[in-house]
Amino acid sequence: MKKRFTSVFLSLCLAFSAVAVCSAPASAAPAESGEAVSAAGDALGKIRGGAVLHCFNWSYQTIIDNLPDIAAAGYSAVQTSPVQNPKDYDPSWTGTSAQWWKMYQPLSLRIADEDESWLGSAADLGRLCTAADAYNIKVVVDIVANHLGNNGTDGGTYAYLSPDVDEDLKDPSYFHTNNIKVNYNSRYNITQYHLGMPDLNTGNEYIQQSVLQLLKDCVDLGVDGFRFDAAKHIETPTDAQNFRSNFWSVVCNGIKAYSPNVFIYGEILGTAGPSFGISNYTTYMNVTDDATGNDALSAVRGNNASSLASPTYQKGCLPKEAVLWAESHDTYMDNSTSGVSNANIMKAWAITGARADSTSLYLARPGSTMGLAGDDNWKNDIVTQINRFKNRFDGTSEYLASSGSTAYIERGTSGVSIAKLNGGGDVELTAHIMSDGVYTDQITGNLFTVSNGKIRGTVGSSGIAVVYDAGGLITNTVGDVDADGEISIKDATMIQKYLVELTTLNATQLKAADTNGDGNVTVDDATLIQYYLAEFNITSNIGKSIYDTQSSTQPTTSNSVNTGTYTMVFTNSQRWTGTISCYYWSSSNTSMVQWPGKQMSVKQQSNDYGETVYTVDIPAAAQNVIFTNGTSQTVDIPTTGSGNYYAMSTTTNGKYNVGTW
Repeated sequence: MKKRFTSVFLSLCLAFSAVAVCSAPASAAPAESGEAVSAAGDALGKIRGGAVLHCFNWSYQTIIDNLPDIAAAGYSAVQTSPVQNPKDYDPSWTGTSAQWWKMYQPLSLRIADEDESWLGSAADLGRLCTAADAYNIKVVVDIVANHLGNNGTDGGTYAYLSPDVDEDLKDPSYFHTNNIKVNYNSRYNITQYHLGMPDLNTGNEYIQQSVLQLLKDCVDLGVDGFRFDAAKHIETPTDAQNFRSNFWSVVCNGIKAYSPNVFIYGEILGTAGPSFGISNYTTYMNVTDDATGNDALSAVRGNNASSLASPTYQKGCLPKEAVLWAESHDTYMDNSTSGVSNANIMKAWAITGARADSTSLYLARPGSTMGLAGDDNWKNDIVTQINRFKNRFDGTSEYLASSGSTAYIERGTSGVSIAKLNGGGDVELTAHIMSDGVYTDQITGNLFTVSNGKIRGTVGSSGIAVVYDAGGLITNTVGDVDADGEISIKDATMIQKYLVELTTLNATQLKAADTNGDGNVTVDDATLIQYYLAEFNITSNIGKSIYDTQSSTQPTTSNSVNTGTYTMVFTNSQRWTGTISCYYWSSSNTSMVQWPGKQMSVKQQSNDYGETVYTVDIPAAAQNVIFTNGTSQTVDIPTTGSGNYYAMSTTTNGKYNVGTW
């Protein structure tokens, strides 16, 4: 059952967060002799297969300011806009729609200096990397290496180069000489023609070494990964002999030698070219599978659940090589998806953001001002629960399926993410790999059962359910509140936000949050995690295994006979007046008791927060219950054993959703 604390805890929690961030190690000095000071460490494993937040147009400081929420929302990494200095930069010109594209017309192959970019300077980027490390968040930066800024006129040769480009790049040999606009009829056209900007001669050794040095400079600041803009427009070593180059082998292999676990992915929109396999790129990097992501959103908009549940990666790459999205900054800025509701974006994310092995990229929709955050749906509880689902089931199998207007993806044997395209309501879905048991929708608290090959439960009004273990046999670690397999500052932040009622914790998370083992979750538990991360000599339960056996009873099958009773406990958290009753029934007997049900007796007159706790015994043959005072009521709750419930503040079709404790 969730706890309530006075506002004094907010000040304490913020103070402790400040201590944790300020005490992070300072940036190391720049590397010498080709040795990276800040190697990527576990970046490849942390980013690949995780959820990345695309902080489109955000300044480095804006990302720093949002790190607590980014971590709490389950993202493993952030992605910035291009680090190079954009053309026509003026700090007073801040309108997003008029300025964002200038970031993709850089004036250099270096990190922007102070007062050269809406993002900030190299020093600011270093501060971001240091601050992100404290939250175990990795940093991916965007790199433009295909072209430089033009002089205001479309053209692909040196003659069209912006006069503000760095002097060291003003050499005609550094640019292609074809002044022909790109078309997609051949690989030659794709890689040697231009996009309206002076096209870099990426086969030139100076250009290759300049790009590689840019990546090394980023790694020295703590950067963990790179996104290459317009990657398919840069030739590979396996292209035809008359235009192939070793750009990717020099740059990618070079930075991997410098920082072995660095993450790299390339923007490959559509195909890489006629009869040119994607493996020519995946040899060096992950790639965007835009067709799979875009089609997922189209399926949501068209109420086509079977298409949304398609397991095919249309790019032809392996899942571990793919970067998926529900929308990208390009589809948003060209108005292809800007008119799509967040509700539909989240339904697509419920599938693309929950897939096994692939890397998921969520666009933080921009606001009207360069450098600042915009729409905050990226930290919506639904998006958060999908991210946590992905993290929780990392390394497990997947099975995608659909039924009517519902698409769903089962992960491992104990989780399913559901997108019901026609809105909330009851579902009965075929279970392909999920084990029999009782599970909880992490969004609404509704219980789902899996038995006789069927997944049954009620999806909330959002049309999305993120369902996994509900107090069954769960192994976790004390201190790992978000159950992502590691103890980090994110876990302390989750406790702090819980104490001031900015988030809720389920029963398993509460056990993990009780780091001192006193049976309560307080600010002391968050402090112990911070001390633990700082390697203080403390006494705590952090790192110890926990095992929750609250609901080990298996669901009833058609061949079994239930005898005896279950004990239902209900906390009147909404302070309903009148008589509290429990209504119950089964599929074979819908009239087990007359509405409004069996009157519950008072188990505890007043808990710590003035809420009355009720109890009642019901027949073990019952499969569903409702708690009600005759006027207000909960949603239908599937049950296969004794349980402890409370009414949440959220409702579905006017009925109160429930949580367990």
